[in-house]
Amino acid sequence: MNVLLKICKQAAVLALFLVMTGCAATSTFTAYPHKIHPLMASLASRTPLDLSQCLLSECQSKDLILYNMERGRYAQIVGKNDVSMADFKTSMDKISENDQKALISASDVGANVAATLVNDNAIPYEGEGYERVLLHHYQALNYLKKKDVEGAGVEVRRANAEQNESLKRFEKELEKSQEEASEKNVTASSSSKIDTQYAQMDEVAGKVKNSFQNAYTFYLSGFVYELLQQPNDAYIDYKKALEIYPENKYLQKDVLRLAAKLDMRDDLDELSKRFSLDPSQKFVLESAAGSGELLVLFEDGFAPEKHEVKISLPINRNIVSIAFPIYQEKWSSQTPLLLLNNNELIGNTEPICDIRALAVKALKEKVPMLATRQIIRAVAKAVTASEAKKKMGELGQFAANVWNIVSESADLRSWLTLPSNAQILRTTLPAGSYKLSLKHPMAGGSPTVNVEIAANGKTVLQVTRTGPQLYTTVTQF
Repeated sequence: MNVLLKICKQAAVLALFLVMTGCAATSTFTAYPHKIHPLMASLASRTPLDLSQCLLSECQSKDLILYNMERGRYAQIVGKNDVSMADFKTSMDKISENDQKALISASDVGANVAATLVNDNAIPYEGEGYERVLLHHYQALNYLKKKDVEGAGVEVRRANAEQNESLKRFEKELEKSQEEASEKNVTASSSSKIDTQYAQMDEVAGKVKNSFQNAYTFYLSGFVYELLQQPNDAYIDYKKALEIYPENKYLQKDVLRLAAKLDMRDDLDELSKRFSLDPSQKFVLESAAGSGELLVLFEDGFAPEKHEVKISLPINRNIVSIAFPIYQEKWSSQTPLLLLNNNELIGNTEPICDIRALAVKALKEKVPMLATRQIIRAVAKAVTASEAKKKMGELGQFAANVWNIVSESADLRSWLTLPSNAQILRTTLPAGSYKLSLKHPMAGGSPTVNVEIAANGKTVLQVTRTGPQLYTTVTQF
């Protein structure tokens, strides 16, 4: 504790100097979203960025996992697949390295001490469970664009494994947090003021069972397994997706189609009754002769940003300010993308994953751990202020309070270039060339995209909306 007090007092004097000289607002305390806004603005305006110079220092920092995911996602949207694959691999390698550490390294200890003294931004970013899953998801899409189905298969298997591992990791983190709260005498009443602030997110968080599993990734996995001629594996993952998002009619049809193809009679009867569909009339096992499939993956908007909320807590006769992240957006409905051919409607996409809800759920799941860290830090800062007053008088207490104000900032880090939500459309079309029009109320105009449909083939059209812009890629199998 003496070492901590010494460091805190030194930091407090420095903070006082920074405030008095007007230098407190250095990049050290710059909120994370501000660093990613240029990427998002570039996508929204189609103003290109030089990726060879983009986020260079950040992509080698303690938060390299997150920054490489951001740059990789940006590169994928603008068609720089090789850059995207390399950046995603960097993030994956670092995650794997961190997960394989059997013991806490000295740097981890330093980061945790810094988090106690400063704020949670001092902890290297490890990636939320849903982000780790989607990292493999988007790497699988990179492989698909290269027509490397085997490579895509490896990534969807990794994504599915991550969906299970994330749950186990969360349970361990929660248990560790509970033990720490007990050791530091952090009671439920101590964190109740923080918990209250998160109540407003309950409705959105309640849209998903947990943040570790999503139907979009299971659906992509099923599609990749179909390309690999592994219908049993495809069927398993389509069913998992259906359990998570049963409202999607395209997903319902795919499960029924494979249930019929694999002669899963009990499942077929149960599913047909559940969704009021007649598989003998409404579904065919394969595409009609001379036709092929079109799968549309529509990714809409950007993931929500966290905002900072500060509250004051009376501790040891000191008023200590603590900051924590929260989602405050007004949640709009998911709007479908319409596909037309010669002004004739082919179909519209349907939601399969609300990534906003995954992000909110991830934050809600971490409230117990976050509250524990916040209370421990607040107590440490209050003790520092009291000790500073004893050793340095009123000036010492003032400096410690200034340090509390300057250093206390919420951890607003998250993967922001992810879409707000994901939707799909799957249909059968006669073989041939199509010039499809894309319509969405938030996109400018009705851009067109050329699509080839091969007999007995599968064509993937990926559409990403970033503000008024629609980015498209087409891959034929």
